[in-house]
Amino acid sequence: MREMEFRHYLETMRRLQRHTIQSRVANCKRVESYEGDLDDHFQSDRLLSLMKRLTYSAEDQHRNREPNHKVPIAGDVRNGSATLKQAVTLYQRFRLDGRDEPAVEPSNQQSEPLGRKPAGRWPDWGGPDYTDIFHLDIFHLAGVLTPLVRFLAPEIVSLIVEDNCIHGPAWSDQLRSLSINPDTYIWDGSPCAFPGVRRYAGGQEITQFRGKAAAPLPVPTDCLCLDDNDYPKHLWAFVFTGKPFRKQGPPKYQLAHLADHKEHNNRWREEFGFESAAEPPPLFGLYTSPANLAYVPSGFLKPTDFSGPLRTLLLRRAYQLYGDICRLGPPPLVEKTEDHPDWHPCNFVWSEPVGTTENLGDFLAFRNRRISELFENRW
Repeated sequence: MREMEFRHYLETMRRLQRHTIQSRVANCKRVESYEGDLDDHFQSDRLLSLMKRLTYSAEDQHRNREPNHKVPIAGDVRNGSATLKQAVTLYQRFRLDGRDEPAVEPSNQQSEPLGRKPAGRWPDWGGPDYTDIFHLDIFHLAGVLTPLVRFLAPEIVSLIVEDNCIHGPAWSDQLRSLSINPDTYIWDGSPCAFPGVRRYAGGQEITQFRGKAAAPLPVPTDCLCLDDNDYPKHLWAFVFTGKPFRKQGPPKYQLAHLADHKEHNNRWREEFGFESAAEPPPLFGLYTSPANLAYVPSGFLKPTDFSGPLRTLLLRRAYQLYGDICRLGPPPLVEKTEDHPDWHPCNFVWSEPVGTTENLGDFLAFRNRRISELFENRW
């Protein structure tokens, strides 16, 4: 194990406290004592086999199965195995990053005008360098992905839900007056950030959105406006930069929707459970919902889009974070139950949710003003 470099990485890149660094290094040394050098494991298969052996599921615990790893654990085997796996996952992340020094953003030489609040900057979460990662087993791939995914802190989503409770009834009435079904955007506990806004879909709407139609096209009747993936990013931009989204996000990361929000060929039967046989309304409200969004490393965007187990895992993580403060989808949709216990989110290592509520007042003022403008200037 490259101990000194690992300590430096945990301090400068992960911003961990000294006592936490000491614990993680000690965990890794303990694993090495029984399972062999971590660098040898990384050279062999990027630590994936070792991490799989360190996985001890709830079903394993229920059936009193012996763990697959060799490290003796006094006390709760599941918690102890999870602690060791988390430390090894951090070491894997350190090796995948391939950096010993933190990335330094170029300084902005232009000073802010007097009286203006300095703008923030997007964080650099340090996405990994990719080699043959997409040829690995999907479960192993999930173990690599989950520590890299960035979800917003629950208190941020909670404030969106609270503001929707205040303005939702009036917005619903306005949508209804325009013959737009409000249930597609606003429901009890809805975290939709911009009710009435959806992504364009199909060639005709793309042409309309970009203003290149040779003749006037029919106006969509189910939304206030069409969008090209800007509106879902405004909240994130305010959280980290204090301003609306300006076409540039965090380096090496892209925003991913966890559940399908489009109407045509929507995958809701694969992604949700449902509490009744009723069909849900179109899921346009998921488009700008912060509970349905996460930043993932750019190289993981395609596997996340097209792998059902990965999408379900991320969505279940969202339920872990936000299920007590909002309803992620409109009725009758509920959380999907994963049949295989190994895919429970508790069996994976996750980064802490990101962001604070410092700029939420500015965002709420911005979004409420923007929604009013959309009602006034619809098409």
